[in-house]
Amino acid sequence: MDKKLKLAFADDNVLHLKVIEHLAREMGNYEMLYSCHSGKELVHLLETNMEQPDVCILDLHMPEMDGMETARVIRRRYPMIRLFGYSASESADEKKRFLDSGVKLVFSKQSPRKMLISIYHYTRLCENLDIIDFEKNLFRKWNFVNQL
Repeated sequence: MDKKLKLAFADDNVLHLKVIEHLAREMGNYEMLYSCHSGKELVHLLETNMEQPDVCILDLHMPEMDGMETARVIRRRYPMIRLFGYSASESADEKKRFLDSGVKLVFSKQSPRKMLISIYHYTRLCENLDIIDFEKNLFRKWNFVNQL
């Protein structure tokens, strides 16, 4: 079995935090490093701990520091962490701005299991192909095709 992906998750909704923690544990291919109530809390944990996640999932709308601002900070300070968005918003403009802030894909809050499966396979594929810059363009196009 592949090594587990180290996961950090930020969402101000306690229920969503619990669901993601449960699914990550149940699936067995994630190690939950940080489960945070805000982007500000996540950035603080990244700054004060030696262990870094492979993947961060960020809610779009959070108090203090929203997902877009959090993504920009993490992207600048920790460029090797893969960032993904998680939102209940259906606004194409918000999703585009979220992508522009540095997340690779934006997932719907309606299907957290599907999101975790997709992120796992995406990350493993990129590691196997040793993709860094190419991945953003490839999966943005893939996401666009799936929306047609």
